[in-house]
Amino acid sequence: MAVYDTLRARGNLWGTYVRPAGSDGYPPPAGTRVLWVLCQPIQDLVDQGKALGWANKGTIGNGTHLQRHGDHTGHSAGKLGGVVYAKDTWCDRASVNALLELCRRPDYDTSWIDFFNALGGQYNYAGVKRGPSDDQHLHISVKRGQETRRVTLFTDMAAVMAGTFGKPVPTPSTPIAPTAEEVATMRLVKQKGKPEVYLTDGKTRKHVTGPSTGSTYLSLVAAWGKPVEVETLDAFGPLEK
Repeated sequence: MAVYDTLRARGNLWGTYVRPAGSDGYPPPAGTRVLWVLCQPIQDLVDQGKALGWANKGTIGNGTHLQRHGDHTGHSAGKLGGVVYAKDTWCDRASVNALLELCRRPDYDTSWIDFFNALGGQYNYAGVKRGPSDDQHLHISVKRGQETRRVTLFTDMAAVMAGTFGKPVPTPSTPIAPTAEEVATMRLVKQKGKPEVYLTDGKTRKHVTGPSTGSTYLSLVAAWGKPVEVETLDAFGPLEK
């Protein structure tokens, strides 16, 4: 139960069910109470899907699932008891294409995926189609041995769809305190509709204020005796970069 306890300690979704009447012969027998917890990759996908607004179609299964022994149960064949290894999620062609792109990239690791079903097909972790599936939603199953692994798959799929995957995130400039010389020789400007204020001489531009620190720097400028006048420009010119 070490893995189960680790996942519970992380706050992963958990619960209990009773194996229903009519269950198959795989253990535990009908009437047995089973504790379950989501494995970490599935919990991560639940959280990411919620943040993205992708409808969750289920983790722990309904009565029909619980009569069998698949990954939507806490008694999946060949996997750790008490751990749920699967999640169903809304999908469309764009999201499935993004998933396939990630699976087929040599620099992106999807080896933790046992298999996935989507839009009538079943695929392995490398995005190779293995056959048909009745699932029109996205079903992802996790391999045994990957129960505590952290993943970012849904976040990365969304980035692929947005065209931002793998691209550097711009780092906002850090406001600086202008020197007395700069205050004397440069003017304060900002772009229309934006709060950031800059000092510029037409050739360079220095970020001297942001939305939360503007009053501090403008007060500093005022203390040096320079009138606090900020020129609002429709856009910065080519020399003011």
